[in-house]
Order: sequence, then structure tokens, then C-alpha cells
Amino acid sequence: MKGCKDMEIRKDIKKQCEDRKNQCGDEKGQSKEYKGYQEKFEKYLCGELKESESQRIEEDIEKFQVLLSHMDQTLDMELYEKEDEGLRKEGEEQEKEAELGRRISKAVARKFRHYMIAAVAAAICIVPALLAGISPLLDRICYNPDQSVEIADEENDAVIVVNPFVTDMSVYMEMFCGDKGFVELRLWAEGYGRYTIDVCTQIDGENTSHMLELVRNHLYRNDFTWNRSDFPDNAFIYGNEGKSCSMEKEAAGKKLEEAPEMMKIRAAVSFDGLKSMEELVDFMRRYDTQYLYCPIETGGGRYWGFSPVKAGYDLDMTYDQEEYPYLDLSQYLTGEEKFASAEIYEQHMESMVRYLMERKEFLKIFDGGAPGGKNFLNTYEYERTLDYIREQGVKSYGTVVYATKQELLKILEDPSVNGIYMLEGKLDLKF
Repeated sequence: MKGCKDMEIRKDIKKQCEDRKNQCGDEKGQSKEYKGYQEKFEKYLCGELKESESQRIEEDIEKFQVLLSHMDQTLDMELYEKEDEGLRKEGEEQEKEAELGRRISKAVARKFRHYMIAAVAAAICIVPALLAGISPLLDRICYNPDQSVEIADEENDAVIVVNPFVTDMSVYMEMFCGDKGFVELRLWAEGYGRYTIDVCTQIDGENTSHMLELVRNHLYRNDFTWNRSDFPDNAFIYGNEGKSCSMEKEAAGKKLEEAPEMMKIRAAVSFDGLKSMEELVDFMRRYDTQYLYCPIETGGGRYWGFSPVKAGYDLDMTYDQEEYPYLDLSQYLTGEEKFASAEIYEQHMESMVRYLMERKEFLKIFDGGAPGGKNFLNTYEYERTLDYIREQGVKSYGTVVYATKQELLKILEDPSVNGIYMLEGKLDLKF
């Protein structure tokens, strides 16, 4: 009986195949349909098929599984009944898990696209507006050395654009390290609150760059002596109580006699006491050489002084000339007169101190604090200096010169000179 049933099943399958063949047409048409179905099936496996077509593939798979199950049951119903049922359920569960995974992937992809669109919109619309608002805010919070000011020139019916930072730095460098010969300032804005500053000094045509980095009110520098005199603190005799490194005039004279004739030397010349501005001007007019710096007595502390022959920026349009008379000596020194009067030097020195006292934001960064640290300013030092020169007058205890060997020997003959410190020298081939 079992053999008869198997024969009947095989006949039914054979008949179904013949009917299918008649429906599909000839062998060539059947091949095309087979290839088309195979391509769809491969796309289904890769997850690239549309949902409606995927459902048709899944229906075919279920039919094929039913057919296989029926054949297996027919061949040996008792042997494979339980095992086949377990496989069928497992297949259905796997299919359900696969379908769930595809839906989750699609949902995540949609959500990701929404976030990307929102981020791009923010970058295009929100960020520029935000930066436009931050820029003036940072200018108020952080010191901006690149900020320009417009000054009306009524005489020429024009407007002049100036940068106050140039004036601040010019006055500051002259007062504390005029012997370096400050001549130029270059500035690059690197971003919000960040600037690169090149303070350029010059001695006898030789430039030296002092690079500074200003990052949101914190100053960083490689050269820690950029705003100090090149001479040591005890280069002059006055006020050092025998601890000066200055040579006595007799020993210095012997050293100079041994130097080459074309030697040019930067030297700190010490007086035997304090000279008033009248005495200082008289001294400079007697000895014709290049005077770089005149330190003055302030009652203690670092070098304070001025350059008697100003070179560099013309600052006449960048400050109030009535408020700070003779702040810029280049306005009053002509080719006919090499040195200014004693009264002009006195007012020049006082104007520089008062001018910087009003530039507290500038001084906090460039005259106070530690590199990258918290900014602080010793305002008492400026107040004490201003009080001292007003009460005692502007008096100098020496001068820095850049002179030839012969000029230095003449200066050493002056009875008011009692020592000299020679910093550096070089051959001057122009003679």
C-alpha cells in the first residue's frame, strides 16, 4: 500500500511540472524567467529588494518549504515528523528576526539622516550668526591690539585711521629698553582673542625680532628680556654701592687703546652722580656720538629712562598733544638741532609715565603677570615714579652710547665720568 501511494505522488509531481512547462513556454523563455528570478533572489539575500518583491520571494520560500516537508513526510512520516516540525519553526523564527533587524536598520538610518540635516543647517545658519555675536564680545573681554581708531583731521578735511597699540608699545619700549632701538611693530590676528606680535628693535641698521603670542589676555614669549634693557641691572655705578660691573675709567681706557681703530662699541657710561637735564644736554652736546638711552633716578627698581634722539614711528596723530606734551620727541627734533631742550626732556619723561598709567589694560598684559598666568599690575610703581620726578626733577646717572673707539676715549676724559660697561662691539667698515 505504501508503494502505491509513493507512485501516485510522483505522478502528481510529474504532471505539475509538465503543466508548469506549458505555462512558461519554450526552453528559451524558461531560461530568461529563471535568470530574472535568480537576480531578484540575490538582491533579496543582499537586502536590496523592495519590500513588495521581498514578500513574494518569502512566499515562494514558504511554498518550497511546504513541498519539501510534504515529500519528507511521504517518504518517512514516522521518522522525520518531529524533526521537520522543529526545523520549520526555527526557520520561521529566523525569518522574523531578520525582518525585525531590517526594520531597525531602516529606522536608525532615517534618524541619522535627520541629525545630519540638522547639523548642516546649524553650520550654515547658526554658526556664522553665533560667531558674529562672539566677535564683539571677545573684543570687550579680551584685549585687542589690532583695534583701530578714526581721528578727524580738520585741517585737511580727512579721517586718519590709527592703532593706539602702536603708540602704547612705542612709549613702553622707549621708557624701559630704549637702548635696543625700537623701530617697528608687526601684528597678525590669528583668531578670536589670539594674536602674533613681532616687536622689532634695531641697532646700527641691524634688526632683531622679539616674537610674542597673545592668547586671550595671556602673553607668551620665548625671549623673557624682550621688554628689558640689554644691559645688566648693575651696569651703572650709581645706586649699586660698589657692586657694579662697570669698569673704572683708567682700566677702560687701557682696554680701548688695545681695540682696533674701526671698532664701534655699545657701552653704558656712568656719571659720578646725578645730572639734571640741563647738565645732561650740555654733556651730550660736548661729545658728538650716538646716544641711545638715558636712565633716570626713580627711587629704586628697574631701568626707567628715555631715548634723547627718538627714531621710529611718528606718533603725532595718535594721542592728545595737549594732555601729553612732547610725548613724541620726533615732532620737535629737526635736522638743525640734534638734541631737545632740558624742559622738553622733562615734560617728555613725565608724559610717558602718565600716558602708560592710563593704559592699564595694556600694562596688565605687557608689563605684569607671568607668561600664560594671571595678569596683575603694580600701579604703585608708576605712581611712585611720577611723584619722584615731580618732586626731585628728572635726573640721569648715565647714558648708553653706540660710539667709536675714539669717541669713547674722549668721553672717558670727562671729569664727571667715573666708569664704563662695554656690552658689545664690532668693526665698522663704513669708515
